[in-house]
Amino acid sequence: MSGKASSASIAAMYQEALLAHHRAPHNRRDMPDANASAVFKNPVCGDEIQVFVRVDGGHLVDVSFTGRGCSIATASASMMTDAVMGLSVSEAQGLSAALERTLVSPDETVALPDVLVPLRSVAPFPGRHGCVRMAWQALHQAVQNATE
Repeated sequence: MSGKASSASIAAMYQEALLAHHRAPHNRRDMPDANASAVFKNPVCGDEIQVFVRVDGGHLVDVSFTGRGCSIATASASMMTDAVMGLSVSEAQGLSAALERTLVSPDETVALPDVLVPLRSVAPFPGRHGCVRMAWQALHQAVQNATE
């Protein structure tokens, strides 16, 4: 397989992973026993994501989201809940920082858990970075609210 075919295959695989999370998002639900939640909105497109967290002993024991968003925003929220569930707050913050580095410096090799790797495909499209970041920003605010 040539380099171009390989790159095209990987891009298609990433796109399919993003669409799968959009079609059947993981952890999309209200959380009545949440310690905190936070809402982030994109005023440009009207997308809105609310993230709920239950923090116990400095760990994210449950994370969910609700709201409406484009395929990338919904996929990012779904992937985020999978990636951070069970992590310590500081580990989740580190993961968020790694994802941010991936978006702004796509040539830099940044380790990401497998579930988040498809989000690398958004890096060449700065206009869509906000779609990826929305759930992560809400997570950061919700964790801050829960630990105050």
